[in-house]
Order: sequence, then C-alpha cells, then structure tokens
Amino acid sequence: MYSLVNELNQICTQFLLKEKVVIVDSFEIGEQINEAFIKSGQRAINLKYKTVHNLAMNLVELHGEEPITVLDGTVGVHFTYNILKELKNQRKLRYFSEMEITPSFSHAIYSTLQNLRLAGYNAGTLRKDAFLAPEKAEDLAAILTQYEKMLDTNHFSDKASILSKAIHFAQRNEKTVFILQSNLHLTHLEELFLGQILPEGSLKLPLAPVLGVNIPERSSLSSISWGEPAPLSSLYQLDEAEERTVNIEIFTSKTEEMEVKHVLEKIKSFRAPLDECLAFYTNADSYITPFFNLSQKLDIPITFGEGLSVVYSRPGRLVSGLITWIQSNYSVQSFIDLLNEGLITLGDGSSSKSKIIRVLRDLQIGWSKERYLTQLDNERKRLSEKVEESESLVNEIAWLHQWFSKIFKKLPDSNQTFNYKKCLSSIAYIIKNHSKRSTKLDEISKTTLLEEIEKIVPYADEELGRHDVFEKLNDLLLSIRVNQSRPKPGYLHITSYKKAVYHSAPNVFFLGLDNRKFPGNSGEDPLLLDTERIALGNKMPLLREMSQENTYTLLQALAHSTGKVTVSYCDFSINDNRVINPAHVILQCYRMRIGNKDAEFKDLISQTSDLVSSEIFEDKDYWTKKLIDDNPSKLNEGILNHFLNVKQGLLAESARFSESYSEYDGLIQMDSSQYDPRINQEKTMSAGKLETLARCPYSYFLKEVLRVRPIEEVSYDANKWLDPATRGSLLHSIFETFYKEITQQKVKPTYAIHSDKIMEIAVGLIEKEKEVLPPPNERVYQREMNDILACCDIFLNEEEIHGEHYNPLHFEYSFGIGDSEPAIIKLPSGDVKIAGIIDRVDQSLDGRYHIIDYKTGSTYGYEKNKAFKGGRQLQHMIYALAIEQHLNLGEGAVEESSYYFPTMKGMAQRFTRKQDITLRKNGLDILQKLIDVIKHGHFEMTEDENDCKFCELKLVCRRHFYDKDSLEKKQSNQKLTGVRAYD
Repeated sequence: MYSLVNELNQICTQFLLKEKVVIVDSFEIGEQINEAFIKSGQRAINLKYKTVHNLAMNLVELHGEEPITVLDGTVGVHFTYNILKELKNQRKLRYFSEMEITPSFSHAIYSTLQNLRLAGYNAGTLRKDAFLAPEKAEDLAAILTQYEKMLDTNHFSDKASILSKAIHFAQRNEKTVFILQSNLHLTHLEELFLGQILPEGSLKLPLAPVLGVNIPERSSLSSISWGEPAPLSSLYQLDEAEERTVNIEIFTSKTEEMEVKHVLEKIKSFRAPLDECLAFYTNADSYITPFFNLSQKLDIPITFGEGLSVVYSRPGRLVSGLITWIQSNYSVQSFIDLLNEGLITLGDGSSSKSKIIRVLRDLQIGWSKERYLTQLDNERKRLSEKVEESESLVNEIAWLHQWFSKIFKKLPDSNQTFNYKKCLSSIAYIIKNHSKRSTKLDEISKTTLLEEIEKIVPYADEELGRHDVFEKLNDLLLSIRVNQSRPKPGYLHITSYKKAVYHSAPNVFFLGLDNRKFPGNSGEDPLLLDTERIALGNKMPLLREMSQENTYTLLQALAHSTGKVTVSYCDFSINDNRVINPAHVILQCYRMRIGNKDAEFKDLISQTSDLVSSEIFEDKDYWTKKLIDDNPSKLNEGILNHFLNVKQGLLAESARFSESYSEYDGLIQMDSSQYDPRINQEKTMSAGKLETLARCPYSYFLKEVLRVRPIEEVSYDANKWLDPATRGSLLHSIFETFYKEITQQKVKPTYAIHSDKIMEIAVGLIEKEKEVLPPPNERVYQREMNDILACCDIFLNEEEIHGEHYNPLHFEYSFGIGDSEPAIIKLPSGDVKIAGIIDRVDQSLDGRYHIIDYKTGSTYGYEKNKAFKGGRQLQHMIYALAIEQHLNLGEGAVEESSYYFPTMKGMAQRFTRKQDITLRKNGLDILQKLIDVIKHGHFEMTEDENDCKFCELKLVCRRHFYDKDSLEKKQSNQKLTGVRAYD
C-alpha cells in the first residue's frame, strides 16, 4: 500500500487545487484507498472517488432532457421472466423451446442480456454468426427485441442505456485530473466512455507486484501499474524472495465453524482491536453462518461486507413460513411452526401461544381457510350451549375466529392459479402488521422486504400456476441479502477475498483455502459459450479464465498485506465424511514460511488440526474437549447434582443397558385397585387395549399407565387426502348406510339392482367428508374417490354371494360407549368389563350368529389357521363373548367371527374364526394371563421387532437401542410366554 499512497500523495501535491477524480470499481474500494491515505498522515483538497457508472449518470443527468428511471435488477428479472413466458407461449422460441421458464433461468437470461448490451450489442447489431447454433442466436435476438421494447414502454434505462447516452454526450475533460485504479474491471461500453472523457496520459495508482504467475491480459485502461515489491509478492517466485521475516501463519481446522473460532482465538491472542482485523473468505455460505451465530451468542460486533441472508432475521423467516403456509393450503402445522418460532404476533387480546396451539390441534382443522372458520365457529357454538363452560373460553375461541377471518380476507385462496400481485400484497400486509421484531437486523429486514415487494407490485398483476407463483415468491423474497456494511470502528469486518486488494488492516485472515472452494472450477456458460464470447469480442468475459482471475486476485491481496497474515483451510468434510486437501496457494505459503521451496503437500498435511479451539466460546466446546481428552474423566457427583435431568437420564440409560429387568424396562409396582379391571369395576377394557397388551406390554404401559400420547394432527400432503383411519371410517359409514336402507326395504343386496344405490350413498358421504376436510386438489380427490367407489363395487359383489346364507341384524352395535352398558366377560379370577363397537352382526339361515369386522387396509398379519397369533388377534373372540352376554343370546350362540377386507388390497377376503369350545377356552386363558400382566406390573417389550413396524411410540420406547442378548434376558415374563403359545 506504500507505493499507492506515495503515488497518490505526489499527484495531490502536484495538482493541489485542481479537481482530482480517482476512478474505482466500487465506492468501497474508494473508501479503502482513502482510509489508507489518511492513516498514513496525508491530506488532500478536492479529491473524489467515482465509479464509471457514477460518471456516466452525472453526465446523462446534466445533459438529458428527461429524468432517468434506472431499471432495478429485481424488476429486470421479473420482466425477463414474463418475456420468456410470452415468447414460449407464442411458440417463438426454438433453441430454448424445451426449457422450463423458471426464476433461475430468468436470472441467467437477464445476466446474458446485460453482458451482450454492455458489450455494445442490441437486437439489431447482434452478430448471429458468432453463435454455434443459429437457433440460439435467433432466440437471443428475439428476447433482446422484447427486452428493449420493455425498456422503451416503461421508460427504463439499464446500465448499457445510460452508458450509451453518456458516450453520446461525452467530451474530453481537461479540467479534471483523472487517476485510474489499477486493474479496473471495464466492459466494452465503459471503456469507450472513458476513452472519450479521459485526457492523454491519465495517471494510475500502482499495486504491489505479483511475481511468478501469469497476469490476466488487460487493455491499457484496465492495466496494472506496478509499485515496490512487498514481502508476499514473491509467493510464487521463491527463488527471488528476499531474505526477510515473513509474517504469515497457517492453520487448519476440522470444520468451518472451528476455523472461525480459531480466527477469533488468534485475534484475542494478538490483543488486537477488532477494527484492526479483517477476515476474508472464499465461500460466503460456509463462513457467514458460523460468524453470525457466534456474534449473536457472544455479542461480538461484526460487520458483513456481503450482508446476511434475509432468513437470518425474524421477518425473513416469517416470509419463508408464510409462503409454506399458503403453499400447504393453510396447514395448521405450518401455522403452529410460525407460532412456536415466535415469528408472528397476533395482536392484543390473544390467548397464550400454548392455548392457541392446543385449540387448533384439538379441533382437527388440518388445512384450508374454510375449515379454520367452520371448526372454530362450531366449537364456539358448542361451548356456548354448555352452561358449565367459562365465558372466557368462549371468548378466546370467538377471538381466534375473528382473527383468522380478518387475516384470511387478506391472504389468497388456495387454487390452481394465483394472482401474483395479491400474493405479494398479502405478504406485505402480514410483514407490516404481524412480524415480530427485536433486533436492528429485524427492522432492516422488514424494511428491505417491503421495499422489494413495492418494486414489483406495479408490474405483478398476472395469474400464475401454483408451482410458478411459489417459485417466484421464494426467488424474489428469500434470496434478499440485508445489512451489507463497510468496516466500522470497533467491529470485526468479514467479506469476500475479492474485496481484499485495497485493505489497510494490520491483521488479516484468509479462510477457506481448500481445493474445493479455491480457486474454483472454470466451467462454461451454456447460454454464452466461451467460443461464442471470443467471436463476439468486445471484452466479453471468458469463464475459462475465472480460476486464473481468482488466483491472481488472492495473490494480489496477499502481496498487498504487509501486517500479520493468517491463511487457513478446513481439512475435513462432515457431509461427505472425507478428507479435504489444501489449495496450492497454502503450499506456497507453507514453503515461504519454513524457507523450503521444495516442501511437498505431504509435509503440509502432516500438520495436525485441532478438533476444538483452546478458548471456550460456548458450552459445547467444553463438552467436546472432555470427549476427546486422552484421559477421559467421569462426571462427578457435584456436577451431576447441578444437572439432575442428566443424572436421572444416566441412571436410566445404565439400567436399560444392563441385563437386569427394572422399572426402566417396564417392571413396576402396580396399584391393582386402580389398574386391574377385575378389582376396579369402573375400569373398562377394549379389544384394542387387550391386543396392545398382548402385542407389546411396554406399549400398553406407555399408553394406558403413563398416558403417553403422540400429538394428533391432520397434516397437509399435496398427494394425499384421507388418512387410513378417516378412509376406514368413511367406508364403514357407506356400508352401514347402504345396509340400513336395503334392510328397511326388506331386500337382500343384489349387484344388478343396488350398484347405483351404493354408489349414490358413497358419493354423498364422500362429498360431506369433502366439506369437513377439503382435499388438497381435485386430482387427489378424484383418485381417492375412485378407490373408495371400487371398494364399494367389491363389497356389493361379495355381499350378494354372502347374503344367500345370512341376514344382517345389527350395524355398528356398541356396548360400554355413551349410555350403553358395557359387556362383561367372566374370567376364573373375576369379571372384566368390555367396551367396543361391532361393525355388523349377521344371522345365518339356521339361526346362528356371525360377527363381521370390516378391515379397510391390507391383509398383512392375517392368516387362515392362526386364530390368536400369540394374543395379537383377540377381537373376534372378545366380541363373540361380549355380544352373547350383552344380548342374552346364550353361550355358544355366536358360531363364527370374521375379518372382512372389501378393498382393492384385500379383494374381499374373509378370515373366519370358528368360535368353538376349544377356541373360547384358549381365549379366556389368554385374557387371564394378560390381566395378570397388569396385576404384577410386568410390562416388558415385545420379542418380535415386527410389532414395532407401525407403533406410534418408537421414539419413546427405543427398543432398537437394546442389545439383543440383554433384551432376551429382560423378557422373562412367563405369563406372556404362555400367551405366545396360542397361535
């Protein structure tokens, strides 16, 4: 930096009072040069820093007759998207005819248009012979034509338009001293413009030379003026490196997060003020997140040169969640996620978050605007009719209903097409009125989001398909970067290494120098191949030179650094579970540091990388240190007493992994007077509970003793409407309604006569279900309705045959439910009360009874000759005993029970169980043993892992964590072994 400051000082001294303009790539570079100039103790009069675009704008505004409306990039991409859609719909695209028009493709085309126009081309002058495919040239010309019409119609000026106008007005300016930044990045039009305003012999600020590498070719205006060599100028020419102390350090870390922590650790060890340190990264996604997270946790003041993703803020995450909510047809779970994250405020008078969540889940709303309002209104009416319910609860429901009514009026309906403007306006309304903000970042993000929406809304009145609208919303709003900042006093500044050339900090860090992140791949742009760029000429940038450009930029930044320099890389990829090698520049730094130009990669990578930093930044660093310590230490009692939950968890874990059967595995002291149904006559059992007890006693323990319940919620699935339980209930209702109607008419089911009848009933009940729970879309609705109608067809065909020998008597016969008395099953050790609903009871022509249980899934787990399956199938016997007692039919009146599968999967199969003396005797013995399991508190886990396949409590039980031998030793319950003997 010394050569640059010295040259600038000489120029300012020579032209003391004259206007001096330093032409720079960006104002940020101008600030960096000015900061270094002032820090060196220099002063200047009438010294300014301007970009080429800034000079052109000033000239056009001075000479133009009308004000300039600059085309914002966001608006430009939006118009490009519409142009592409229109041309494709009109079949005017040939090369791009098969391309899906997406926001990302629109960005790429918009970028290509800017490159072409800044190279001096327009629709009329585009050299079509430069393209390998004539169709591509024709398409790009057509797109350019529509783009230029759009600029003219809307009175916009893009960067190329402004430069073209400026060239028209430009005259050589001899009154001003122009000073060029070395290595200016100029387009063809920018170079033409400068060529017309710059006097002969313009001055240029020098840079420290970069030796030993090929310097990218430059024009005279973009060329580099070399100053005095710096210590790191010879990084790639070590033979000519001067024998001087090189202040460079190298370290490696296992993760990017640890790399960031090592940087902070070194800053602390340097005892350097934060604003005297700069951290440059090669990849923003890898390093901004850990820097931001640590800045929030530890309150470290950090500025971000390239800004932060808007989703780091609450308003940004609110927009993301809001898009998901709309996309899921207002799924309750998506709304609950917004509440749980604290992203949305409901306003004055709202209930607590937990109350609202409980209400929304209990009402089984699922999704859709109509269902929210209907279910809330029904609940309000239901509570209002109950005298004992408190007025406050009714008011809370009414308030929620009112809030959703108001909010849904602003939000778009979930259809196959959406009005893009309405979507944007509704999101803006939510951001303005309901976004939660607690930090400066939140405030900035809110303002930026609203400004971005405001830019597009005037041009967004269009209908878009579901996929397109959500893709555009995500692209427009969630790709925003906020809080971009220059270095500030008292702050650590982090930014890309591409902005490091003109820094003047005494302590700099270059992170991410592994061979995956740097220098990057030299690929091709399929829209403009390098071959085509060369043919077009006019300073079109070549992508194959990008890695060379990146290498030079980094080496220039290193050569420019005269203070402490630290380079680092991450040597392991957690995602890919493999080692990562350093970039070649790290090897050169290593060779220079140790003074051995022949050092190899194997010498470099033999350097160990620490798993943790020596400083403790957060709790996990402490625990990680303990975990990797060569001499592991156990947590002592003193520490554990401060973490009683951990202490109890370790005790439980130890007991579970031992071979002894304990209370942590389901062995408990039971209060028989409460849980044994033979003693507690108020306790009613069901076939389902008893089958759960037989299948897995531990599951019964979790559900019926500890009362553990999974959260029941109707979740939105764009490809599915009815869950298995709702579909099964609907089929039950169809079959029941059908049989009740024909029974009243005293006729038997006949396919030829009743096919239309059952289909009519099915469609009617399906339509009612549709009103209660709207399907996600018409396609899914039709598919699932057709499946249900097919099941009805199978059912009627089978019932015509079955009806020749049986007459239906009872439908959905219940006992122990509502006001009906429970059935009683007598065991040798006492009576057990049973509750349940029998789908259907038929009577054969000889007067015997037949119980039918509809099954609407697959026949998995059912076999012809396995009546009990080790106690897992008891319902057939329990219902037979129950209805005989409940209807006083007499013992043995029920001849058989069957599981009936009138579905596409089941194809009307029946698994019939003859209720003979032997089966009943064995069944009662099973029940006796199962009730004794409850009495003795032996709730062991199932021995068959297949029982866990559809269990809702797998995450709580964690059976799969057990050692197989230990589990077998814990499974010593003779009662359950006796049950398993009955197949």
